[in-house]
Amino acid sequence: MAIGDVKIFTRQATGLTKEIGTLDTFVYNVNNQNIGIGVAFMLLFVPGFYAGADMFQSILIALVLALPMALVYAFFSAAIPRSGGDYVYISRTLHPLLGFVASWNWLAWMTVYIGVPAAYFAQYGLSGLFRVLGVATANRSLIDLGNSFVDPVWILAVGTVLIAFFAVIFALGTRIYFRLQNVVFGIGMIGVALAIGLAFLGNSAGFAASFDAYVAGAGGVANASSLAVAPAPYDPLQTLFSSTWPQFIVLFAITSSFLGGEVRQARVSQLLGMPGGVVFVSVFMFLLVASVVQLVGLPILGGISANYFSPDKLGLSFVPAYNEVVAAAYPGNVLVAFLLGFTFVFWTYVWLPINFLASTRALLAWSLDGLMPARVSEVNEDRHTPTVAIIIVAILGWISLFMYTIGIGGFKLNTLYGIFGWILSFLVCSIAAIVFPYRLKSVFESSPVNWRVGGIPLMSIIGFISTAFLLIVEYIWWADPVNGLEATTAVLGDDRMKILTALVLITGALWYLGAKAIQRSRGIRIERAFAEIPPE
Repeated sequence: MAIGDVKIFTRQATGLTKEIGTLDTFVYNVNNQNIGIGVAFMLLFVPGFYAGADMFQSILIALVLALPMALVYAFFSAAIPRSGGDYVYISRTLHPLLGFVASWNWLAWMTVYIGVPAAYFAQYGLSGLFRVLGVATANRSLIDLGNSFVDPVWILAVGTVLIAFFAVIFALGTRIYFRLQNVVFGIGMIGVALAIGLAFLGNSAGFAASFDAYVAGAGGVANASSLAVAPAPYDPLQTLFSSTWPQFIVLFAITSSFLGGEVRQARVSQLLGMPGGVVFVSVFMFLLVASVVQLVGLPILGGISANYFSPDKLGLSFVPAYNEVVAAAYPGNVLVAFLLGFTFVFWTYVWLPINFLASTRALLAWSLDGLMPARVSEVNEDRHTPTVAIIIVAILGWISLFMYTIGIGGFKLNTLYGIFGWILSFLVCSIAAIVFPYRLKSVFESSPVNWRVGGIPLMSIIGFISTAFLLIVEYIWWADPVNGLEATTAVLGDDRMKILTALVLITGALWYLGAKAIQRSRGIRIERAFAEIPPE
C-alpha cells in the first residue's frame, strides 16, 4: 500500500505468515500485563511503602489512565496491520526520525524485560515453589533448595537457560510458541482463580497464628505476625503514586502491535487483545488483591511489605509472595501448597517471550526500511522466523539478565528503572494518533476504524485523551517517592538513570542519522521507504 509513487522495498512480503489468532493475541497481551507478578508486586510494595494508599483506587486509576492508550494502539494496529509496532505508525505519520527513536527506545527497554523476568523465574517462582512445598512437607532440603534460588549466581544460571530455551522455540516457529503460551496461560489463570477462592474461603481470624507457624516452619522467627504495621489514614497522593505498580502492568497491553503483520482479523483481535485485555487484567487484579487483603489483613501485609528489603527480620532469605501467604492459611496441605506454588511459576517469566518476540519484529521492520543490515530481516522460508534477529535479541536479553543479577561497578538494573523513558514512546504514538487521520487521510479512510464522532475522527479524540493521560502518568513516574526517576536518583546518589534514559534516546537518533548517511553514500535514499506502508 503506497502513499507515494516510489517503491524501494527489495521484496513485497516480509516472509512472516498470519498465524496469530484472536485468542493468541488476547493471551499475548494479558500475559504481558501479568496478573500474577503484578499483584505479587502490589502486595509486596504498596502496603509497606505507600502509607495511606488505597490499592483498589490505585488499580482503578491505572485502568483509567491506560485504557485510552490501549485504544490508540489497537486502532493503529487495525489501520496499519504491519509488524514493527509504533515504529511504523510514527515514522509514516509524524517523521522517520521520531518513529525510529521511539522504536529504539522500545527495543532498549524490551530487552531489559527479557533479562529481568528470566531472573524472576528463579527469584520469585522456583524459590517460593520449593519453600512452600518444604514447609508443607516439613522437608528442610526443599526449603534450602528454595532459598538457593535467590542467590544471584543461581538466578543468572537459570535465567540463561530460560533465554536459550525461548530462542530455540522462536527459531522453530512462532506457532509453536503460541500453542505453548496458551497452555501455560490456562495453568496460570487456574492458579489465580484458586488463590482468589482459597483466600476468600480461608480463616482470616486464625491467619496470624497460621502465618507464624508457616514462617517458623520455613526457618524464620516464631512471631512473624508481630511485625504487623498499622495502616495509616487514607492519603490520596500516596494512592496516586502507588498506582505505578498497577500501571506497570496495564500499560503494557499493547505489545501485540509489534506482530501486526501476523495477526488474523486485526480489528477484532487487536481491539479485544489490547483494551479488552486491560479491563480483564484490572478485574482479576482487583479480585486477587481483595481476596488476599480479606484473608491476611492490611497490618500483616504491611509488615511483610515493609521488610521486603530486610527479610532477615522475619528470619527468611526472602519475604513470601501472595501464593505462599495464601498457602500459609492451609498448614500442612501439600496439594494447596503445590498448586499455588506451581501455577505461580508460570506468571514469573511471561514477559520474557513476549518482549523477545516483539523485539525481533522491531529489528525486522528497521531492516526492511534500510536502518539495519539486510540480513537482520531475513526470514527462514520453512519456519517463517527471523533467525538473525532472534540471535541478536537473545544476546541483548542475556546482557540485561547479567546487569540485573550481577551488574557492573556496583550498578544493577532495577525492576522499574526504565518505565519513565519507555512511556515517552507511548506519548509520541498518541500524538501520532491525533494527526494520523489528517496526515494519512487515504490510509485512514480505507481502514476499518475510520469512525467519527461529530465529524471528528474518533482516533484523533482518543489520541488527544491518551496524550493528556500519559502526561499525568509521566508526572507520577517522575515524582513517585519510591519508584520515580527522582527517587531513583536519590537511591543511586547520582543521575545515572536519568542519563541512561537520555542516552537511549540520543543513541537512537545517532543510529538513524548514521544509517541514513551510510545508505546515502551507497546511492540509497532511505527516506523514500517512509513514503510507503511497509510490506506484510
